[in-house]
Amino acid sequence: MKVIVCLGFFKDLKRFSRQWWYPSRLWYSFKCWAWKRFTTVKPRYLGHTWCDRCELLPHVMFEVLSHFIENECNPGDIEWYGEHGRRVTVNGEERYVRDELQQIYDWWHKTYHHEYPERENALLAEQMKCKPISCFTDYDDDGDFSGCVWDPQYASVADKIEDERLLSELQSLEKHVEAERADMLHRLVNVHQWMWT
Repeated sequence: MKVIVCLGFFKDLKRFSRQWWYPSRLWYSFKCWAWKRFTTVKPRYLGHTWCDRCELLPHVMFEVLSHFIENECNPGDIEWYGEHGRRVTVNGEERYVRDELQQIYDWWHKTYHHEYPERENALLAEQMKCKPISCFTDYDDDGDFSGCVWDPQYASVADKIEDERLLSELQSLEKHVEAERADMLHRLVNVHQWMWT
């Protein structure tokens, strides 16, 4: 009699408990927590130190895209092309969603992280050739040292003109990169609903 009551108790417990209680579900949840964290994203181009959220958000979004392209976007799982392939309009041009995802992925890994930094480093190297001799000028107020003011002193007028030109070029490159990144983020958001397998 005690065995029947005990078995009935476990049947009721199993029926009213959540599905995570089942051993296979419990093991799967433990594996996902311990080894394969599907909801944890670590951007590959950022270190483990502090990062402003305005930089973290694009890195995480593009990292999710990278994981999808590299791990989930197998040609056999979904019909990306042909009659049933999904299409999207980008800048007035209609293209397949898979091509759009690949173009954003390639831009992030090749252009944003390789071509732009190379161009920026080349400009900074040129700028170092005509850097100011001194950048600050001290000033006294009634004989007491009060501070200093930003007043770069160049070796020649040509160095000053070249430095200003390079600084302007660096600033325009930075604005261009930020505008293009915002455009790519917008394009990624427009196709995110097809990122499933």
